Amino acid sequence: MPSDAVRLVIAGKEYSGWTGATVSMAIDQIADAFSVSAPYDPADPAFSAIKPRTYPKTQVYIGDDLVMTGYAEHISAPLSEGGRMITIQGRSLPGQLVDCSIDGPLEYSGLALSTIARQLASPFGISIRADNDTNPLDLARAEYGQTVADFLNSLAAPRLLLLNSSYSGQLVISWGKTLKDKPVVAELTEGSGGIISIESTFDDTRLFSVYKAATQFAGEADIVGQSRDPSVKLYRPRLVSVGETDQGPDTTARRLRCEAEAAAFSVSVVLSGWRRPDGARWAERQAVTLVAPSAMLKTRAKYIIAECALSLTAQGQTTALRLVLPETYAGEAPKATPWA
Repeated sequence: MPSDAVRLVIAGKEYSGWTGATVSMAIDQIADAFSVSAPYDPADPAFSAIKPRTYPKTQVYIGDDLVMTGYAEHISAPLSEGGRMITIQGRSLPGQLVDCSIDGPLEYSGLALSTIARQLASPFGISIRADNDTNPLDLARAEYGQTVADFLNSLAAPRLLLLNSSYSGQLVISWGKTLKDKPVVAELTEGSGGIISIESTFDDTRLFSVYKAATQFAGEADIVGQSRDPSVKLYRPRLVSVGETDQGPDTTARRLRCEAEAAAFSVSVVLSGWRRPDGARWAERQAVTLVAPSAMLKTRAKYIIAECALSLTAQGQTTALRLVLPETYAGEAPKATPWA
């Protein structure tokens, strides 16, 4: 078996030999995802554990490495002149928090984010790994019908905390600022071996000259933060009403600017194979440098891999990376302008 073969353990039974596969992991999404496909023989007893509406527990391995723990949630079995196929898709365990509403208390007082998350995730059998956390929050109130993920993200994002999945299926709470100090694991250069494509996207409609955050009381706005972007020469104000915040002055406004910067500039790189030049597997949270003048990225700059998708097709293995500037999740303005 090749060292990078994709293996699924579904309800305790191992499946391999997939002809197509994608395993996608991201630092800014609560749930990771997988999709695998292969020729299907309905008479083969090996597929007995794969049935609709059973939500079988699934572990995804690449070689001997566990990369995802979740459920198989979506099955399709197309029949055509070309034959019979089966495609199985699923997400990591915290995917249930994305779909499902809070069924219980909607108000929490004096609890840290990790404690609230444990209370909400416990009925789903999901554990919490708090690499970082908040101080106790005076009051956190959810809306009726709000999903668990939306509520937790509403508490995490203003405090520069990221929610995502561990390989074993835990919900992970981590601080975005720690990503800035990640060591560079590879230097990517336009035209070098292994790079299939590079694409940069610039959307100036997402940028504003000034960001203001305010709370409202009795119809009056109380400005709690302001951040200006001197690079935007047009008059483009962005005013946002926020709830009560325990953040310092201007922190909320700076976060709004960072979110806008992240939405306005994106980089994607597709590489052949699933491994870095040093032989280690590509993964999210790693740092790389990139220079690609033909993609308008004239200056070598450091990026964080926000999302990594490993794909297997008839043409072989490829890796798609979504790259962001290191300050994206740190509440800081970018220090580098790679397009300059």
